[in-house]
Amino acid sequence: MTPLKWDAEQPAGQSEHKRQEESVALNKDIYENLRYRIITNELSAGQQLYEKELMQTYKIGRTPLREIFQELQRNGLIEIIPKLGTRVVTLDLRILRETIQLRRELEGLAAELAALNIESEQLEKMQGLLESAAEIKDNSLDALKRLSDLDMEFHRIIYAASDNRQLKEMIESLLYKMSMYWFQVGFSAVEFREQFEELEALFIAIKQRDRQEAKHIMKQHIDHFTRLIKDNMF
Repeated sequence: MTPLKWDAEQPAGQSEHKRQEESVALNKDIYENLRYRIITNELSAGQQLYEKELMQTYKIGRTPLREIFQELQRNGLIEIIPKLGTRVVTLDLRILRETIQLRRELEGLAAELAALNIESEQLEKMQGLLESAAEIKDNSLDALKRLSDLDMEFHRIIYAASDNRQLKEMIESLLYKMSMYWFQVGFSAVEFREQFEELEALFIAIKQRDRQEAKHIMKQHIDHFTRLIKDNMF
């Protein structure tokens, strides 16, 4: 059935609603793609982002692109400087320290709440992510990116399981920023793989509904991450 025939058979309002939904979905896909390229350092720290170039790449208008820029700025991944343009943020030690302090406490709370509220389907997904990570044996950049994807998805399940929408929104932004710093600093897949040993222990604590142990392990996990950052920077 061609789009023209579909439109002819649908009420005008329903057709317009469908187009709006498709536009929103497309903009979300573009946002997620740009976010991923920034986090994985494909778009490197300090790199200028040119509107016309990105509009051509993504076949998108200026207004939706600027809305995407605003969301990326809220995530702390880019900075929009009047008269100078838009660029990927560079590593700022003060912001890094503040991000770590916030993430340590919020991640601990999320793990504690997840231990109380997690559902069996979410536990199954977490176990599947750990199994997928265990299958990645090489130390290539692609391996690092795959491990990063699995790590972020694992944490997002915990945020969702916390059953606290405001906490979820706050902490996801910190997760994206910390992941970006990981790639900017230049961690290896070997170092990233070490993180999954802690995530396995965290999974067991959450599965056993041990909220205090889950909180403790999560904070240790963030502390380990912090030590690795310091070791790679200095």
